[in-house]
Amino acid sequence: MMASWSRFTAAAWLLASSSIAVGALRTTDSSSSVLQRKLEDGYDYSEFEQDLSQFSLRFEKCQYVRMFDDDIAEDKDSTSPLATRSFVAFRLCESDACSTCDSVYGKYVVDVETYLESTMQNQAQALATMCENCQDRCNTDDDGSCSDCGRTCYQYENFEAEGYVDAADYMECQQLENDNNNNGYALYVGPRCSSNGNQIVIGLFSDDECVEPVSDVDVEDALGAKLSYHLLAHTYSTDKHLCLSCMEDNDNDDNQGDQQDADDVNEMCEDIYNAAAKCESQTGLEYGFIQTSKEENQYENQVENEDMACTFIDSLLWNSYTETGEIDITSAQDVYIRHVTQNQALVLSALLVTVSGLVFAMKYFNKKIEQLGPSVSLSLRGDPSMT
Repeated sequence: MMASWSRFTAAAWLLASSSIAVGALRTTDSSSSVLQRKLEDGYDYSEFEQDLSQFSLRFEKCQYVRMFDDDIAEDKDSTSPLATRSFVAFRLCESDACSTCDSVYGKYVVDVETYLESTMQNQAQALATMCENCQDRCNTDDDGSCSDCGRTCYQYENFEAEGYVDAADYMECQQLENDNNNNGYALYVGPRCSSNGNQIVIGLFSDDECVEPVSDVDVEDALGAKLSYHLLAHTYSTDKHLCLSCMEDNDNDDNQGDQQDADDVNEMCEDIYNAAAKCESQTGLEYGFIQTSKEENQYENQVENEDMACTFIDSLLWNSYTETGEIDITSAQDVYIRHVTQNQALVLSALLVTVSGLVFAMKYFNKKIEQLGPSVSLSLRGDPSMT
């Protein structure tokens, strides 16, 4: 009974924290335009003590979550107020220690669509720049030093001839055309979280929102080609060394105006960082957005709900949800790691001193009352007004 109640409590806490975290994401969306205006007016990320240009983005996990949705709840034809959302948990790590990422870092969560849109654009741009520089080097060098990059660029530019299709072409949910394996129903193709959440892969679905997966048809068989995950390597590979730098590429002239702002943070990290719910104070990144906004009394909703955002991110990483996004109440989820902040430690210390003082005072005055007890009793007997 106790275990069941504990799991029920854990489930309720996860529902609350997920709602708060998504609320923080929505608030971030509404405040993003304000922050973007600050960027255009010269708002500098280097105002943070931890310069984000010295950090790199590291993919942690992709996870579906079944959660309450206001729009669906208001729909009279809906049979459930829950919707399936997909999220990416990621870290911003110091670039020179991204493989370990255990000193100073931040934890974040953002919707899959935003994450893929920003990272794919960054990776496509990086590949184009590399191949352009490689071509220049190959045209001028005769020592064969361009062979490695030349091979990579040649393979990517000609992968269709080798029977591959680019996974980046299926970042948005779309109906599969010319399908001969649909068994009488339409198939849709788009990104999905892998069964363990460690990858983002291209999968098949039975609905036009790419929520309901199809498992009896192989996606490559349906596409008639193998999938190339070159631009998705940082989410497809399980190698945690694949980090994406937040430093602007100053050698790239086609950086979409990113170099026009006052900082050295590239557009990918700016966009994802602005859109994400943030957990920074607990992980050593003390002077990022949360701490700076707290000191400046800005973005109160995100600042006040940081603990809830941290709990939600941890729940994604601790396998608190099933593959389909349901809260996992069968597995042991009763232990939660709690980090005590410096202010909380001071309050607890003050409370301990106060309680100890009260206990001491109670014992002292109780002893005094016991010592005065007999005389007080006799004086009351001799007082006519007390009879």
